[in-house]
Amino acid sequence: MFAEERREQIISYLRANQRADIHELIDRFQVSGATIRADLRDLEGQGFIKRTHGGAIYREDMLSDQDGIASRDIFDYEKEAIAIEAAKLIQDGETIILDAGTTAMHLARQLKDREDLTIVTNDIAVAGEIYQCQNIKIIFCGGVMRPMYGCTAGAGTAAFIRRMSVDRAFISPNALSISRGAFTTNFDLAETKQAFMSVAEKKYVLCTSNKIGKKALCQVASVEDFDAMFTDVHIRTHDREALERVGLPIYVCGEE
Repeated sequence: MFAEERREQIISYLRANQRADIHELIDRFQVSGATIRADLRDLEGQGFIKRTHGGAIYREDMLSDQDGIASRDIFDYEKEAIAIEAAKLIQDGETIILDAGTTAMHLARQLKDREDLTIVTNDIAVAGEIYQCQNIKIIFCGGVMRPMYGCTAGAGTAAFIRRMSVDRAFISPNALSISRGAFTTNFDLAETKQAFMSVAEKKYVLCTSNKIGKKALCQVASVEDFDAMFTDVHIRTHDREALERVGLPIYVCGEE
């Protein structure tokens, strides 16, 4: 098992059990005490756990795969508002990327009447919204399907993506830390989102306000790597001011 995979599993184990001692983790992962201590130091340094005397506890602001899946069913109005505003940037004839997630699905719905649009996506639900539109070409990214998310992700998907060149990419993270950037819950999803960003002229983050100030295991990009951010009217004032201080243009979408 690679160190990154083991650390991801340590996070999952701590989330399920809230805490664990060193010996418990040594037995579970069959590695040395020095290795587990190094893992815990690294995870604490990233803000994912808190070390205690002889073990570690789970940080409540740390998101897991299960949290990411659950978030697909909330903030529906806010996601629609974000989609309406983001769609205004997209011009007929462009090639764009719609990342996996329900916000991207809402954005796809806003584009059905566009002309000569090419949409690259790895999300079945996104493709399902537009596959009958004769005026839109869909490029679906190959690779291994993640059943819980309904999308392809991982090294194969990333390799497929990196052969492209697109006008805009719309990225949906699971969490956004103002100081450390956009995060997702596992390495395959992170690698895929990074590939999307690497082939796009313009990169936008679509992030409902409930994700701001949270963290997940895998960093996708720094805040500064995006050209703009779309969020909803519930964003906290201090979060908005902090994002503006780092120079990120923000579209606040929806009505109070």
